[in-house]
Amino acid sequence: MMKMKRFIAIFVAILLMATSLVACKKKKKDADKITITLIETGIGVEWIEQIRDDYFNETGIEVEVNSDPLLSDYLTNAMALDGEVDDDIYMAGLTYEWINWVYNDRIVDLTSTFKQTYSDGSSMESRLPEALKDLGKVGEHRYVAQFTYAPTGIVYNNTLLQEMYLAKKVSFNEFPTKWDDLVKLAKEVSNANYTYKGNKVKGMVWGDSEYDLMDTFKTLWAQMDYEKYQAYFAQEDNLDINLFVNDERRIALEAMYDLIDPITGGGSTTSVPQMISADHDDCYLSFLNGTALMCFSGAWFETEMVDYIDDSTFEYCFAPIPAIGDNEINVNINYPTEGFFIPSCSDNIEGAKDFLRFMFREDNIIKIHNHIQTPLATTYDASKLTLTRWGREVQDLLSYKHTVSGASSLFYHVAGLRPELEGSPFQKIFSDQVKRENLSSLLTSDYGTKSGNWDSKCSLVRLYRQRLEERGIL
Repeated sequence: MMKMKRFIAIFVAILLMATSLVACKKKKKDADKITITLIETGIGVEWIEQIRDDYFNETGIEVEVNSDPLLSDYLTNAMALDGEVDDDIYMAGLTYEWINWVYNDRIVDLTSTFKQTYSDGSSMESRLPEALKDLGKVGEHRYVAQFTYAPTGIVYNNTLLQEMYLAKKVSFNEFPTKWDDLVKLAKEVSNANYTYKGNKVKGMVWGDSEYDLMDTFKTLWAQMDYEKYQAYFAQEDNLDINLFVNDERRIALEAMYDLIDPITGGGSTTSVPQMISADHDDCYLSFLNGTALMCFSGAWFETEMVDYIDDSTFEYCFAPIPAIGDNEINVNINYPTEGFFIPSCSDNIEGAKDFLRFMFREDNIIKIHNHIQTPLATTYDASKLTLTRWGREVQDLLSYKHTVSGASSLFYHVAGLRPELEGSPFQKIFSDQVKRENLSSLLTSDYGTKSGNWDSKCSLVRLYRQRLEERGIL
């Protein structure tokens, strides 16, 4: 069904753009009005409607807010075809596509906007978290205003945990901070044959997309050697097999293998079996229905699942990924994340820039954080926040060391050097296609896939670099 929706969205987008080509020029709108369209996500649009109203009260300028669940498909096609889109600002999760828009001069340079100071002397640029200072940029030019700074981790059913502890079914009444204890807890829950909300409970629930488990793998990988983790993203002309096949990645995979605890012939002692082919949001719903002690998610869990949460819902809590051995706990910050950009064809570029600056003003950032209960990609006074229990737990995760994927390198953006392992590794573990002693083969396969056409990708990088140098961007 999702594939069909994506096909329809792409087909409709192409038809729309074909129409715009016939018309040769997109329809002009009121020059004093600002229009913005957001991709529909779990955080909704109420937060920006509040900022829109505040902006109107302060400036008298109207901002029209729209949302679209198929925005990414539309933008991918429209920006590639001729760049003639209708709105002044977009918020989308197309963090890897925007480099093509820079190359084709279809996106506005936000460098001066980020450097413009507020009344307190700060700027959007000066308030960027250290881990994000080079992301969203080409050379010294910035094009994307990233929005959320969302930690990922584990959501667990604390009501169930306490209930099973009192029933002497598990040996933990606090969520583990050590990986070996997490594995032990997942097995205890799964072996207890315990019924909760009419379901036989398993240790965890995860699905076919593997995105959430991959965030867990990346967290463990970075936990082992953060400098080496960062070196992975800094690779340029030649890929280093030692940054793909190494002890850090192997140990992280072994940790995931132990948690899944595969069964000979296929299956897992700790996982809800019928959800393996499900999407992540279906797995979250399964968790809320009481099928598992925990699921892997991020700061967005509550807002994404808000329609399924009410006063009768059990106490769900948020925890960081536990540490392997004596390592330090670190928290993966979700990347790519949603970001704002202004298309070059905007009828009101200066107005769009002004609204972005208004939105990222500290008092408004605090309003937004209070509404969505998720940290944002800028620094601000957290003591002014009004947080729910869930919001406090999300914020507390930022007290640990942060792990952020990505780089400003053209090789990262253009050549597509991603940290996620290719080839559905967790599915292969679940289906018993690879044994624990052979996990390095998954790493070797990942290197082979990414290095197979690396030379041709490097040629594309050189083409981009030449064009961007000619335009004075590099």
